[in-house]
Amino acid sequence: MRPLSSSVLKHERLFLFHRFLSEAPFSDPNSREGAGRTSRQSGKDRSNLFSRFRKRIDRYRELGRARRQRLDEKLREREPATGPAIAYEMVPGTARGILTAQDFDELERRIGYTIKHRAYFLQALTHRSYLQFAQYPALKSNERLEFLGDSILNLVIAEYLYGEFESLPEGDLTKLRSRLVSGTALVQHAKDIDLEQFLLLSTSADAALKRGSATLLADAYEAVIAAIYLDGGMTAARDFIYRNIITHTRRDELMLSDKNYKSMLLEFVQSKKLSSPKYVTVNEEGPNHARTFSVDVLVTGLRHGSGSGRSKKEAEQNAAREALGILGVLPRIVRQNEDGREED
Repeated sequence: MRPLSSSVLKHERLFLFHRFLSEAPFSDPNSREGAGRTSRQSGKDRSNLFSRFRKRIDRYRELGRARRQRLDEKLREREPATGPAIAYEMVPGTARGILTAQDFDELERRIGYTIKHRAYFLQALTHRSYLQFAQYPALKSNERLEFLGDSILNLVIAEYLYGEFESLPEGDLTKLRSRLVSGTALVQHAKDIDLEQFLLLSTSADAALKRGSATLLADAYEAVIAAIYLDGGMTAARDFIYRNIITHTRRDELMLSDKNYKSMLLEFVQSKKLSSPKYVTVNEEGPNHARTFSVDVLVTGLRHGSGSGRSKKEAEQNAAREALGILGVLPRIVRQNEDGREED
């Protein structure tokens, strides 16, 4: 039972005090009648007067206790009924059990936020496939939170781009925003914080995730943003987005990411009256469904850049980009290593 607040007790005391004064038989000592009446009071009269006062005070104390008891009963009625704690166990057909206290501690460390209400984050990490097997009334899927998180993410990114790139027109700002909030980008951000290990999935959904179907990972990332917003407000959500998505390094990469580096390199060498670049695949590795290609780009027979990627096209673009940096066409991108020192 919650104790009465200081404001309620203060109100109670004032109520009883004013009621006592309104009924007390005081005389005005400044009037002649009052002065005469006071002087004529005998010791017995005074004793009877104080006795009546004591009885009246005792009565008002009883009234006060009864009043406080009624207030306590009203407060208890407003409190939600607390039933026995639900015991969540590993359910057949699910990839993992419900999140434990240790899981939430690790999640806090990963997202850099202190959780106040775990229910928001439990829902954010619950995929609808999990509820097909673990049918707990208190659990809901993260679809509604995904909707909210998507809106919050778009707002914060649009706010950032509007203030950061003052000279860009609306069309370019839209392209930059789409690139920052794309499914591919969100999947990578989710992997950066190892969000996958906290997801509540069915075994089939977990298998699809491991095969590369990462859409549900991006959805969960947006749901986590919504959970932070509901739990800590807009400032906390904005801090999370800035800390994990908007960084100086990614800002530079963002401005360059929609360039066709092969076309830029071709235009540059032609302007210098040199032969067209030649792209040579130097290595292929990995299984057929996840091949990695390494490509060198040659200009006048000399290697000017190399790159790798999941496809030859991606590897060639990365090689052309490195060549443009070496040739001084593109500015070098400053990166930070794990120790926090800057390196080129």
